[in-house]
Amino acid sequence: DQPPAMLGLFCDVNTLRRLPNVIFFRITRDSVKNAFKLGIEAGQILRWMKMNAHPRLRTGDQPLIPSNVEDQIILWDRERTRVQM
Repeated sequence: DQPPAMLGLFCDVNTLRRLPNVIFFRITRDSVKNAFKLGIEAGQILRWMKMNAHPRLRTGDQPLIPSNVEDQIILWDRERTRVQM
């Protein structure tokens, strides 16, 4: 049983851990920047993560993605477009 292919586009595939109904990957700056190089935007990554969050996350009052993770992906996206002199 393979993890969804989309995960390999923005996660470090060498960090795969699997439990019965959960897959864990590490999201790194390099893995997200590689996704950006493929034309994937931060909003697309965040939408995918929210759509595919574990069902138990949907029952609580916590966000589907921790705010620090969401903020960091957005910051990495902004790094691409900042002006350097």
